[in-house]
Amino acid sequence: MPALPYKWKALLTVAMGTMMATMDVSITTIAFPELTRVFQTDLATVMWIAVAYILVSSSLTLIFGKISDFIGRTRIYIAGMAVFTAGMAACALAQNVEQLIIFRIIQALGAAMFIACGTAIVTEAFPATETGKGLGLLSMSVSAGFILGPVIGGFLLDWLDWRSLFYMRTPIGICTFFLAIALLEKDVGQSGKIKLDILGTLTSSAGLFCLIFGMAHIKSHGLMAPVVLLFVGVGLVILFLFVLVERRVSDPIVDLALFKNRTFSYAMGGLLLFFLAVPPYILIMPFYLMEGINLSPLESGMLLAVVSMVTMIISPLSGTLSDRFGPAWPSVFGAGATAAAFFCMLGFDLQTEITTIILVLILLGLGVGAFQPPNNSTIMGAVERKRLGSASALIATERQVGISLGMALAGAIFSARQTIYQDMLRLEGWNAVQAVRRSISPAYQEVLLISGFLALGAMALALLSAWERTKKKPKKVVST
Repeated sequence: MPALPYKWKALLTVAMGTMMATMDVSITTIAFPELTRVFQTDLATVMWIAVAYILVSSSLTLIFGKISDFIGRTRIYIAGMAVFTAGMAACALAQNVEQLIIFRIIQALGAAMFIACGTAIVTEAFPATETGKGLGLLSMSVSAGFILGPVIGGFLLDWLDWRSLFYMRTPIGICTFFLAIALLEKDVGQSGKIKLDILGTLTSSAGLFCLIFGMAHIKSHGLMAPVVLLFVGVGLVILFLFVLVERRVSDPIVDLALFKNRTFSYAMGGLLLFFLAVPPYILIMPFYLMEGINLSPLESGMLLAVVSMVTMIISPLSGTLSDRFGPAWPSVFGAGATAAAFFCMLGFDLQTEITTIILVLILLGLGVGAFQPPNNSTIMGAVERKRLGSASALIATERQVGISLGMALAGAIFSARQTIYQDMLRLEGWNAVQAVRRSISPAYQEVLLISGFLALGAMALALLSAWERTKKKPKKVVST
């Protein structure tokens, strides 16, 4: 029997880690209503279980991507998986919400390490003509994680307690750790001393931390609260200083020269807008399903898995098509389908049929699956192989920042509008319980409207990227 080519070994290993990370997000999110009850706290506090995770992983991903370029991506990946798994086991032992948040921070440290270099490992393992195919197959693991997360999470919440969400997955993390040791090639990184951009590291980490920290307080303190304005303002100033630093150092964390390539810039901008649009589905959809139309956690998990099931089918197809015809147009289609799905969700209310919800979620899965592989292929294709770790980390950072900022804004808008609708419903004669339930749909619809326009923005940038690629094609010479 012939030996399995290394590209498949690398894909399998990275896919396992990616699935662990996405499963972690989807399981935690669907547990938010349960955690608010168990810890007798509000959504604003429970959200920090997710926000703290994203805050830390976003702040550290760039630096780990840079380090992986120098000392080897395999080493960083293996170490990250070990830390992530240890943090997950500790989460199962948490006695209160504060401890759970702390242990999630440990998880985030490990996640930043292996997420930073996962895409780079796959990109380097596959030949250039199959990059889209490799990244499309890798996207299947993202979808698999989101499928398994809600389904397994709903089952565990129905039959066990919230701790099972963590201790039942710890053995998978251990298996992935040993799989990485056995299958990934032992890379040596670049020769010479590590040229670490210390000032760039500090400014990028501090800037992202302050920005996300400030945005996370919008829901509990309001958009114009001093703590929000202070941290967001400081974060933006520090990120501006980060740009100035990166323009002057010889070996920056983020090579700003990459953004001179308009195709690359449009792809990065589209990626950010796309993940700003996604959080209302991730964060608020479980509340609509469980508290709005009164589905059980298991039923809600099965329904949420529809998007991931469709994405898992579409992603490798979209990646393969991007290798053959170019990545721009599949990205345009994906962003457009995503926007259409969000606008269709504006019709969701407490009487919406399950069949209608499923059809719209299929459309959303089609859009998500079609957009991501070609978009990532565009970004990675514009980077030298020696900087693949940094580019991989940049993709992960934009994804994390987009989701975290989107969650903060979506949570704040949903909470504020729901309060207003609750007051209106009470004035109409509804009791408190009925007012809470009936206020979910209109508040959710207003957030979805913003998501729809953000997805249209991503589609516009994908169109510009397609236009740039068209301009760069050599003109045919007509012989006479």
